[in-house]
Amino acid sequence: MPHSIHHRWRRAWDALCPAVCEVCGRWPDGPLCPDCQHDLAPVLPRCPGCALPLAPGLTRCADCERSPPPWTRVLARVDYGYPWDARILTLKSGTRPGLARPLAQLWLDDPALPVLLADADLWLPVALTPQRLAERGYNQAWALMRALARLTPTPRGLPTALERAADAPILHHLGRQERLAQVCRLFTVAPHARAALAGRRVLVVDDVMTTGTTLRAATLALLDAGATRVSALVVARTPPRVE
Repeated sequence: MPHSIHHRWRRAWDALCPAVCEVCGRWPDGPLCPDCQHDLAPVLPRCPGCALPLAPGLTRCADCERSPPPWTRVLARVDYGYPWDARILTLKSGTRPGLARPLAQLWLDDPALPVLLADADLWLPVALTPQRLAERGYNQAWALMRALARLTPTPRGLPTALERAADAPILHHLGRQERLAQVCRLFTVAPHARAALAGRRVLVVDDVMTTGTTLRAATLALLDAGATRVSALVVARTPPRVE
């Protein structure tokens, strides 16, 4: 089916059945019914350092014990896989900003969320490059934050505190070592935000954590600007590759 015809068909279907579950087709429980969410988004114990699932009995993975990250903790809700990868990519495409709400609702199931939010003085989104922001029309991390703020109390937001370098590369095309080489040049803190960040506990929000390079770059920039500690909240964590 040509893309344009498929797009028109999908818009017409959404208009007729806006509450159909996009996984099982059940009505009226869209965009994801409770049964599908229960089955596809279990709350798992995850390492506070890297957000990967933990083996029973552990509180932190061996890699993060050996080499702790610069952030205090990171909370991820799901693995970056079916059906969340498609939903997040659609949100990032700029065509369905309304997906921010059902994705943000996933966080509400995690009992660690209220503690994470209460422990932050400020929260802010990972920044996009000016070109990418213009292409999408919005920052998906900020859209997720706004959606969550409508559902539960949140810290004060600083949406423009982080600035991403205009020539910063798209990291998901790069290997691990190439990503790490970009850490020092990805982000700066806007001059107007430095006074607000000084001495504050900051929560950084993003849609996906892949290797942690983006979060590391943001954390180091915020700590350099005077933040006392940085934590993070993401919707999804990319599972490690199985060699």
